Amino acid sequence: RMRSTVIQLKKFRKKGNRLDPRFYLGEKTVRTITNRNYDSFIKLGDLLDYFADGSRLTSCESGVPMLRLSNLDACDIHFSGLKYASINKEAKWTAVKPQDVLFTQAAEPFRAAVMPEGFDDITVSSEITVMRPKPAVVPEYLAAILSAPSMGKILKDLAYRRSATALRRLHLKDIAGIPIPLPGRELQNKIKTAYDEATRLSQESETELSQIIQAVYAEIDRKTQMQSTMRKFKIRKKELSGRWDVAYCANEVLRKQLLESGSATPLLQVAKPVPSTLKGIGEDEAVCAVKAEHINENTMMVESVDTCRLSDLSPRMRQPLNPGDVLICTTGSGEQVAYLDEKTAAEGCRILGSATFTALRFTETPRYFTIAMTHPIVRVQLNSLATGAVQRFVSKKDLDVLLVPKLSVIWREDFDSRVARAFERRREALTAKNHVLELAEQFFREEMKQ
Repeated sequence: RMRSTVIQLKKFRKKGNRLDPRFYLGEKTVRTITNRNYDSFIKLGDLLDYFADGSRLTSCESGVPMLRLSNLDACDIHFSGLKYASINKEAKWTAVKPQDVLFTQAAEPFRAAVMPEGFDDITVSSEITVMRPKPAVVPEYLAAILSAPSMGKILKDLAYRRSATALRRLHLKDIAGIPIPLPGRELQNKIKTAYDEATRLSQESETELSQIIQAVYAEIDRKTQMQSTMRKFKIRKKELSGRWDVAYCANEVLRKQLLESGSATPLLQVAKPVPSTLKGIGEDEAVCAVKAEHINENTMMVESVDTCRLSDLSPRMRQPLNPGDVLICTTGSGEQVAYLDEKTAAEGCRILGSATFTALRFTETPRYFTIAMTHPIVRVQLNSLATGAVQRFVSKKDLDVLLVPKLSVIWREDFDSRVARAFERRREALTAKNHVLELAEQFFREEMKQ
């Protein structure tokens, strides 16, 4: 619904004041929330024993494991693909303990999750805040309430009030004063029970997917071992075609050997780019928008979408998609690859994707090829094909020469069916997590009405 506020003219006459309406709407929302006297609300800072931002640390191949924004979802932490931080005796770093609540204060949507048992030493990047609740607060409840959609809108307005930069960022003093509803122990424990079940299902589904990915990689490695382990090569001057950079030449030699060995096939022989047409979609029709933040790199799935009208989307968010399509990131520094399963969006709702991705429609075994597209052999080729001095970009024309590992039909169909079952289990975990967020959202809305 439409929001409105009154702005005094004298505010505009002061040097440095903002002119964008969104700023003042957000300011009004935050002021209403923080100044109103709620009986059952307590300021977030008063619910915590410990409250600290992560440290700026240098990534390295070994050291202390470090959780980053990509590892943290609403009520869920992904531990696969962890980076490490180089820490010496003089360096200051934020230690994370079991049952700490980790909150993303530098990314939308703002979200939180509880640190589980099993890690002796682990830290977080500077974009994450570590919260240690007092005994009266169940950590799982706090993570759920901070991840609830209604709370997300408040945090978004609060971040916009502080800065109009592209990256919304909250500071400790910003969120310490946010009132948090504190229910009785019974409701907190109910949310904790649902949270624990969602966490169990999530870990099981990610473990299963990880094992399948490793099996696919192992079979691809076995078939392409001679080509992928090449370190030295010879290339004739007449074959340079005007380019002499080593990476490009190495990629050309790799492509030639892959084709000769029969272990890879041109991408466009097994898939076609999805045509960009919006015929049949009205400007006022509700659609499901897929953005980069909706993709879980660990599970290779689109795990959420934004529902809005077509007229609310920018021209770069109007790429039509269908269940079964595979998305690969061809713009920017991202390496996301994702499969759109049948439960990506509500039945009957059209799906549109960001131009950051190129959508591919495979003729068969699309789930197998989703994993194959993340194999290092494909990554190397994409990096070689990318152009752009400032921003990496791979055009659809460049994809004409991309080779993908192709196993036998029996192997592909076996892996495809195994991945399909793993995706179904992942959807069960996402349903359980949504139940946690629904419990927190329902309670939050009821408290706000009082």
